[in-house]
Amino acid sequence: MDFSGGHRSSHLWEMARQAKNRYLLAAIAFTILSFSVYLCWAVILPFDAAPDEGMRYQIPQFIYHYGTLPHGGDPLIRNAAWGISYGFTPILSYMIGALFMRITGIFTTDAAALLLSARLVSVLCNTGTVIICFLIAGRLFKGLYRWLFVCFVAFLPQFMFIGAYVNNDSLAIFSTAMIVYAWIRNLSSRWAWPDCVLLAVGVSLCALSYYNAYGFILCSILLYLGDRYQAYRALHCAANSLPAREFWRETGRRAGLMVGIVLLLAGWWFIRNAIIYQGDILGMRTSDYYGELYGVGGCKPSLSNSAYHMHWSLWRLLITEHWLQNSYKSFIGCFGYMNIWLDKRIYLFFTILWSLAITGLLSLALSHKDRRPFISVSRQGLFTGIMLLALPIPFALSLYYTFFCNLQPQGRYLLPMVIPMMVFITRGAQQLIDRLFPKRWIQTTIQLAICSVAFAVVVYCYIGILLPKYVY
Repeated sequence: MDFSGGHRSSHLWEMARQAKNRYLLAAIAFTILSFSVYLCWAVILPFDAAPDEGMRYQIPQFIYHYGTLPHGGDPLIRNAAWGISYGFTPILSYMIGALFMRITGIFTTDAAALLLSARLVSVLCNTGTVIICFLIAGRLFKGLYRWLFVCFVAFLPQFMFIGAYVNNDSLAIFSTAMIVYAWIRNLSSRWAWPDCVLLAVGVSLCALSYYNAYGFILCSILLYLGDRYQAYRALHCAANSLPAREFWRETGRRAGLMVGIVLLLAGWWFIRNAIIYQGDILGMRTSDYYGELYGVGGCKPSLSNSAYHMHWSLWRLLITEHWLQNSYKSFIGCFGYMNIWLDKRIYLFFTILWSLAITGLLSLALSHKDRRPFISVSRQGLFTGIMLLALPIPFALSLYYTFFCNLQPQGRYLLPMVIPMMVFITRGAQQLIDRLFPKRWIQTTIQLAICSVAFAVVVYCYIGILLPKYVY
């Protein structure tokens, strides 16, 4: 008998297994490198050298010293100028930071060590985002395009900066990455129970992170309803399918599981708010009340320097006052209190790179020859539509806050869109590179060059900006 076919199959399987192991080892090494870089940034950054870190750090300090959660209006954490505190916003990241401080306090009460313990939450959230990016990349891309996607997220200067100080932005981005990965798994598995649990955990973390990421909660609801509706319509075309009543019963059970998990993991925060803030589950109305009561001068909400209170038109805000420009540039990277800008060549690099990728996306959309799916999961159109919807929501929330509440052209408010954005950017880059350069070695060279330049930007930001500013 001829066993040559079997030997070939065995050899191919062994090669695939070895390639998978090499990829896993490389991903682990990359993750360790990312963690080390994020930690180095957190170590050298002085206290309160990032947006409102002084106010933010008061929350884990309070929990560390008193062992309880603070009221947002407590005088011990209330800012003297603004009359409010970050205790009104979700404080899960600060609670974890206080836990790390407690552990560190067993060995030392050094102020720098305690601060680094609180910052470690941001470092770990960024590292966790990198890990999930590898999982997402493994589902959506092949070859070095997986690395391209991960590098686009992991080496974005502003993303790295939020991993260096006490904040809840890093937890918000981590939660959005988990949600996107859960979307992909659920669309592929048709809402298997473990994948439903994964999505519910991601939504819970999102609810306890930052309000500008809440669009992903809405998108998750729309994705589930949209997919279940598509599946219901398919019932009429499929033989031996579930009866409609049983289908909707099963749909309700899965929805009930996810809602139950979210209420269990995140509901306590909003119930607590409702109790101590007289029904104000988000704490925003109470925060404004304290701001009016204790805020000083223009720091009061009614006198804030918002575009609305200064009677600016939307055009003046966006263009004349450079809100769009500053938000875009600080989305790429801006350190300190929005006062340490990067080299113009860095902004130019990202602008050219993203513009070319968008050109590739448009080429893919208009092409009649290339019908490859955008991603390799079922329910292609629904997933793409939800990912597109997730992009403008953080932008709209940031613009709303600036126009009506406080002038804040800060790119970090837009960072929750980074995962969907980089999925599209990577797909556009893939389309452009594959079309223009059919030879594999040229494609590989370009991909490696882009990743190398992205890492070089990180090295420059650390050695050329942060070290001279804060160490030398």
